[in-house]
Amino acid sequence: MDYRDLDPEKLKRYIAKETSLFPGDMDFSVSEIGRNEFEGDGYVNYIYRICSRDGKSLIVKQAKPYFKYFGRDSGFLPEDRNSSEVDIGLIRAAIVPRYVPKILHFDKDNFLYIAEDCGHLDIMRFGLSRGRRYPEFPRMMGEFIAKCHFYTSELYLDQCLHKELGRRFTSPEMSRIMEVILFLREPLIAGLDEGEADPVHKDIANSFWNKKNAKVELLKLRDLYMKKQECLVHGDLHTSNTMVSGGEMKIIDMEYTHLGPFSSDSGYLLGNLVYTYDTWFYHDEWTEEERFRYREEILSYITGTLREYIRVFSECWDRDVKSFFRPYPEYRASLFAGYLRETAGFMGSQICSRIGALAETFDFDVILDREKRNEARAMAISTGYALIMRRDEIMEPEDIAGIVRGCAETFRRLRI
Repeated sequence: MDYRDLDPEKLKRYIAKETSLFPGDMDFSVSEIGRNEFEGDGYVNYIYRICSRDGKSLIVKQAKPYFKYFGRDSGFLPEDRNSSEVDIGLIRAAIVPRYVPKILHFDKDNFLYIAEDCGHLDIMRFGLSRGRRYPEFPRMMGEFIAKCHFYTSELYLDQCLHKELGRRFTSPEMSRIMEVILFLREPLIAGLDEGEADPVHKDIANSFWNKKNAKVELLKLRDLYMKKQECLVHGDLHTSNTMVSGGEMKIIDMEYTHLGPFSSDSGYLLGNLVYTYDTWFYHDEWTEEERFRYREEILSYITGTLREYIRVFSECWDRDVKSFFRPYPEYRASLFAGYLRETAGFMGSQICSRIGALAETFDFDVILDREKRNEARAMAISTGYALIMRRDEIMEPEDIAGIVRGCAETFRRLRI
């Protein structure tokens, strides 16, 4: 039977007939994830949760040749992208098993896989919007990114194997998505326009896109993103793809993996934390002192993640770098210097492209007051612009936090 276009009812038949994950007489239910705002955005794939009465729970992810959010007419995505996601999941599970969900079943012909359910963890974006704290996050995320990067780089791998990985994880269609939305104003899907977007939000977006110097710098960053093939990057690492609670973390949605710069994952992820920082000026249900302390905690996540990345990467280097590189610590220092500057630039491009594209962004949307919501957007886009334009000033992780804090203080002072 053809199961390439599943819905909950078809999925029940598939589970019963095509897998041995549940005993034949076990009663289970199927629900689609993404039906409420706290389950994830569900822009691209169809994701289902299977639950049995005895508490067993699994996740099914199926790829279709179009964006779920935009419908069948947006089709240009490769259906076999789940094959790459399963492969990179196995590679990362060999490097950092505690941070990767286990794959339990893969069906190449029907473009789906089944994995452990990590639903007991918070989707970090939604937890941050509620003021939850994740003190172990910097340590875990820094370790995850650093080890995944080092052990898929040519610093560790044979040159030919490194290039083979590049060929295996090359998808022009998936790469194009990020190469467009992160750096260019043109819509990814033909026919989409600004629609009913808030006119003030449009003005905020135009305030960025009308700056020629910003667009020139975005093109430079795009060139780095496309041509610097240092390691296998996640490609879509953000707070909705980070599931965390206490000392446990799982990273999901790895279908954008490709060879890219060490800095691109950190920049894309930490740009999301700038959203959080800026929106916490406007959570009026908390006191001013509580909001200040929470913002400072968010900044500590940014600096802590960067410092842990450098620390763990250095440990991997000391233990496992190829002998060719070992006599040259100066080269490692230059890699870290470039990493921090580029991270700042990619943080800025993530912020400005997301707000500049008038996209829905949960972090801002939870601010119910329209004027305050747009203030938060304007603050973030001014910070993104500064991170792009001042990235060559970055010497330490605290310099990035300083730009974020300083831009917010200047913005607030000028608004009063």
